[in-house]
Amino acid sequence: MERSLYKFGAKDPLSVLRIQMERHCDSTSWGSGAKRKLFSKNEDGLFYLLDCHVNVSASVPESVDNLELVKKLANKLKQDTILRIIDHLYTLEPEEFEFFCLRFLERYGFEDMQITQRGRDGGIDVYGTLEVGISPLHVAAQCKRYKKGNKVSRPEIDQFRGAIQGDYQQGIFITTSTFTQDAQDVAFKRGCVPIVLIDGETLAEIMIDRGIGVTTSHIPIYDFEIDFV
Repeated sequence: MERSLYKFGAKDPLSVLRIQMERHCDSTSWGSGAKRKLFSKNEDGLFYLLDCHVNVSASVPESVDNLELVKKLANKLKQDTILRIIDHLYTLEPEEFEFFCLRFLERYGFEDMQITQRGRDGGIDVYGTLEVGISPLHVAAQCKRYKKGNKVSRPEIDQFRGAIQGDYQQGIFITTSTFTQDAQDVAFKRGCVPIVLIDGETLAEIMIDRGIGVTTSHIPIYDFEIDFV
């Protein structure tokens, strides 16, 4: 990172490294664990190259709470899934990303979603409605498949708001990257159409929470309770 050999799209690069090293660790039993094992980990949680460190105990210390260990592994697996989703989004062409956002919004609950004809969008890529109470809310979305590090700035939010003002009650700005602080500050302004900001990580989080393109395996957790016998 210091030498700019690789740039991370995630907010916490260290977590990314830990997850990837964990996947390549010989003591990892994740479903997404890598076939090629490069590391071993000692009881203090330190990683070692397999060819540089031998006879490392892979057992979990007895003092570690098993349930807490399961929760930590589940969280790491979630973060790994988020990274895979974001990596996939970066492989899409701009038009493919627009269609992906349309499907995502439909699965979320939006209706009558359509992609605006090219050259006539005025900054609007997708539009439709969302039932709120007893009345439909007219919504427009802009979808930007930006490269990592290319943040959405305030002028883009202002321009999008200007394009939908008077015709839509809400705007949604979806990007694979992130938003500048100025863009976040103007997303909700009194007397203006509110703009919901969804960056790549938030998009992946919503997909996981809503089960949009993501499957969940339910693993039973057993504990012995003598009072129930």
